[in-house]
Amino acid sequence: MGFFDFLKPKQNNRMNDTFARLDATWFPKGEKDIKYAVNELLYILDNKIDNSEAETIIVKSIAISNIAQEFNKERLKIHLAGYCIQHFNESQLETFYNYLQACKVGRIMNQKTPSEITRIGNNGYAW
Repeated sequence: MGFFDFLKPKQNNRMNDTFARLDATWFPKGEKDIKYAVNELLYILDNKIDNSEAETIIVKSIAISNIAQEFNKERLKIHLAGYCIQHFNESQLETFYNYLQACKVGRIMNQKTPSEITRIGNNGYAW
């Protein structure tokens, strides 16, 4: 232990464990689920953003869609307004909302993961 080690922020293991459990709940197949969800968002946004930004949006949006007591399109707009709403038009926002709902309902009702959600038509999804 170095002299200034006491100045380093301590890792909150309990918080890290909680995030790891939630990540495993929302993305049970790990990187495969995340990659699939990122690709779906890139498809929705016509590849206007890079993979890194898409991953940030996906992880945060899936989290809020599962945590928020009442998650609707208006709640999604509020969430995205903080950092990326400028990438979405109204149609893309509707499609993204439908995707998030399909991920949530598919997981709860049928134990489906994001990589098992199938696109139907222009803005519909099924599991």
